[in-house]
Amino acid sequence: MPLRLIRFSFLTLVLFCLAGCGISEEELEQEPRLATSAQAARAGEERPPPNGLNGTSPSCFWAHGTQQALRSLGAVALDQGAGALPSIPLSQVSQSCREVLRSAVECGLTVNQTVQDPVTGELYRGWWGFAPSWLSGALDTDGRRYVTACMVQRLNYYGATVPILFEGNHPALSASVNYSSQYPLEESTVFGDLFSSTTPLLGILPAFNVYVCWESLLPQSCGLLGLPLLFEKRICDDAPLCGLMTLGPCSLSCAQNGSSWQCKPGLLSPWWTQTVRVRLEAATCQ
Repeated sequence: MPLRLIRFSFLTLVLFCLAGCGISEEELEQEPRLATSAQAARAGEERPPPNGLNGTSPSCFWAHGTQQALRSLGAVALDQGAGALPSIPLSQVSQSCREVLRSAVECGLTVNQTVQDPVTGELYRGWWGFAPSWLSGALDTDGRRYVTACMVQRLNYYGATVPILFEGNHPALSASVNYSSQYPLEESTVFGDLFSSTTPLLGILPAFNVYVCWESLLPQSCGLLGLPLLFEKRICDDAPLCGLMTLGPCSLSCAQNGSSWQCKPGLLSPWWTQTVRVRLEAATCQ
């Protein structure tokens, strides 16, 4: 659905607070851009996984060249020999958008796993560990879905770094309970699978569908007066078509699955248990 046609609806205002509530442009000037895996590691010394940072550029993530590269990566082992990724030329994913490849590695691998970009020479280190076996083999269904949700939850319109905490039923997120008090705001839950999408990468068609629901208290947490700032600073980067499918409040659109949600992409679809929730610090929406 073209987002500009529903720009002023309350639903859209709430929705675009997803995937990391926005920060103001004044705050952005004070926030360093997440440029390398080394910076992420330093920032994570006091925020180990499943703590982390968002900050991936939506425009780079949704670009069709990037989506094609991700589909190719998902079908093979990340380590193609000597610790190097498959070669993805700069003509397909530019130097400024290699952060998306880095984000994929950080979402999939653990902190003890690394691969090198053979084109730029940058060393990418894992972080969340949603698919450690991706280092030596193609992603399975769980891996594709968890890595997709992780990457989407890390998008930030400004490209700024905002502290986040992931929750879900994946073993890599078992320590989330240890940090939940530091992140009191339950923001959103995401699920999708970009890696198995067969949507042709043509024109302005979305590369894949990502499904998003918001936590029931999100509007109150962020404050209604703050939503006009947030509504066009979120996942889609203000694009008319980006594959964003809104499910409404998670409590109405999904079912409880332990401490997380299981959701359906359609009424007749099976439950997806591979969902990832984001929690935020209280100061994020101030």
